[in-house]
Amino acid sequence: MRLSVSAAALCVAAIAISRPAAAQDEVVDLGTLTFTANAAPTALSETGATVEVVETQDLETAPDLSLSDYLDTLPGVSTTQNGGLGTVGSVRLRGLPPRYVPVVIDGIDVTDPTGPQVQYDWGNLTVAGVNRVEVLKGSQSALYGSEAIGGVVSVTTARAPASAGTEGSVSLEAGSYDTRRGSLSLGAATDRAGIALSFSRVVTDGFSAVEADGYDEDDGYEGSRLSFDAYVDVTPDVRLGLSGFGLNAEGEYDATYGADPEDGTSETETRAIRAYAEVTTGPVDHLFEATRYRTDRTTSANGFESSFEGERETVSYRGSWIATDAVTLTFGAERTEESAESAPEDVTTRAVYAEALWTATPDLDLSLALRHDDHSEFGGETTARAAAAWRFGDGMTLRGVLGSGFRAPSLYELYNPDYGNTGLDPESSRSAEIGLQKDFAGGATVRATAFYTEIDDLIGFEFPAGYIQTPGTSVTQGLELAASAPLGDRLSLRGNFTYTDARDQNDDPLANVPRYDLNLALDAAITPKLTGTLQVRHAADFPDVNNATFTGLSEVDAFTVVNAQAAYEVREGVEAYLRIENLGGVEYQRVPDYATSDRAAYFGVRASF
Repeated sequence: MRLSVSAAALCVAAIAISRPAAAQDEVVDLGTLTFTANAAPTALSETGATVEVVETQDLETAPDLSLSDYLDTLPGVSTTQNGGLGTVGSVRLRGLPPRYVPVVIDGIDVTDPTGPQVQYDWGNLTVAGVNRVEVLKGSQSALYGSEAIGGVVSVTTARAPASAGTEGSVSLEAGSYDTRRGSLSLGAATDRAGIALSFSRVVTDGFSAVEADGYDEDDGYEGSRLSFDAYVDVTPDVRLGLSGFGLNAEGEYDATYGADPEDGTSETETRAIRAYAEVTTGPVDHLFEATRYRTDRTTSANGFESSFEGERETVSYRGSWIATDAVTLTFGAERTEESAESAPEDVTTRAVYAEALWTATPDLDLSLALRHDDHSEFGGETTARAAAAWRFGDGMTLRGVLGSGFRAPSLYELYNPDYGNTGLDPESSRSAEIGLQKDFAGGATVRATAFYTEIDDLIGFEFPAGYIQTPGTSVTQGLELAASAPLGDRLSLRGNFTYTDARDQNDDPLANVPRYDLNLALDAAITPKLTGTLQVRHAADFPDVNNATFTGLSEVDAFTVVNAQAAYEVREGVEAYLRIENLGGVEYQRVPDYATSDRAAYFGVRASF
C-alpha cells in the first residue's frame, strides 16, 4: 500500500498553489486538497471520488475522545466497540466491515497482519495529536492494493512545520470514570530543516465492557503514544525525511468464552518508522520510501495467555510528471513483505501502478488508474478505477466513479495449522458511485451520493474444514445525503443521513450495520470568546446478531444520543472547555450485551503557541 503526505504537501493545502492548466505566473486558490483520492494531491472540487476531510479544528470542537467515535458522525461511516476505550473497535465504510478498510497512519499501513483477517483495531486511537483525517470511500485497490474494497482511512499526526519558526500545543483533561489525559506537541523549522514531536497519554478506570449477569467490574485502560517527524533539505531538489510512532497500551476486557465471567487483560505494543527521499529532476518528482510496522499483542483470560506478533516491511517508488498543462502522470512500484510469528510462511507482494489525471476542460476532470499486484501465494491481480468530476451551472458538481478491488487471504487464512488453506483465491469487488453537489453563494452545501459494491469469491469459514471459498455475491448499496449551512453570523447547522442495505452472499444483513443513520450538529459562536457544539446521532434498524456469550441472537434497538461541547477563550491561544458524552443518559448498545458510556462530563484546558 502506498500513501504518504510530506510536511510540504500539507502546507500546500492551506495556501494558493500553481495550477498546471493556468498560466505559469498565475496562482489559483484550489481550496481544500485531498491526498488520498488520487496518487497526486488534488483539489476536492476536481476529484470524482467521495472523500471526507477532517482537520484539527474539527476534532478540537467535537465532544469525542475516541477518533472512531468522531468518524461515526461522518456520512457512510458506522462504528462499533466492545465496551469502552481500549476494547476492540471497528470502523465500517458504507456497510463494509473493517477487513475491507485499510488504515494508514503517517504514511504507514497499520493494519494488523496477525489477526484472522488483516484489519485495524481502533480501540487505542484517540483524537489527541491528530492533525488530519481523510476517509476515501469505494473500491480503491487500483491505488492502494489489497483490502481497499470499502475505502481507505488516512490519519496524519505529528508533522514538522513547513516554514521557519516554532509551534506547539498542550492539553490537559479530567472527568468521569476517573479519566485523565494529556497531550503535548512541539515543532520547529529553519529554512532547510524541521522536526516535530507529539506525545499523548490517557488513563481511565472505565466501565464494565459487558452488560450481563456476573459482569459488573470496571474495565480500565491506560495508553501512551509518541510520534515524531523530521526532514532536511540537502539541496533545493533533495529532501530526506524520517517519521514514526510508538504505542504502549494496557487494558481490561470481559472474557465471555469461559465457564464463568472473568476479567481479561490485553497489552499492545506497536512500533512504526518511515524513511523517505523526495527528489526533483527536471519535470519529474520522485519519492523513495521504506516503512516498517511491528505489532505485539498479548491477551490473558480464564487461565490462558495468547501472544500475537507480526511485521510488515515495504519499499516503494513513486514518480509524478506534469506531461502537459492538462495531464499529470503518476507511476510507481512497491514491494511488501508480511510475517506473523504464528504463520510458518511469510507473504510477499510486488506491485506496479500508474494513474493519469486529465483536465479535459476547465470544468471537467478525469482520472484513470491501473495496478497489478503479484502475491507470492496466489499470483497476480489487476485492478482499475475511473473517475470524473464535472462542474456546471451555478455551483453544481456531478461526480462518478467505477472501480475494482480485491482482498488477499490473510496469513491466518492461508497458513493456520488447523484451519488454513493455501488454495484460497483473493476476494474481488466492483463498485460504482454517482453524486451531485450544490454549493450556494452564502456558504451552504448540499450533497447526495448513491453507492453500490459487490464482492465475489468470498472467503468463509466452515468447521471443521476451516477457510474455504464460498459461492455467491455480497452486495452493499445505499444513499448518502449531507448538508451544511450558516444560520446567520453566529450559528451553523450540518448534518448527514445514510441509508445502507448491506447483505452477505446468502442475502442476510451484514452484522452491526444500521440501515438508517442520521447525524446533526449545531455549532454556535455564543460570544466572541464562548463557542459550543450540540451533536445528535440516531441509528436504527440493526440486524439481529450473536450476543456476547454466543448463546443466541440478540436485537440491537434504535438509539438517539446527544453529545455537547463548550469552549471559552481565557486569553489568546488558551481555551478552557467542557465536553459531555451522552447528555441525556440514554442506555443503549451498538453491539449486543456490550456497554456504552453513561452520561459523562470532562473538563480540560488546551493552549497553542
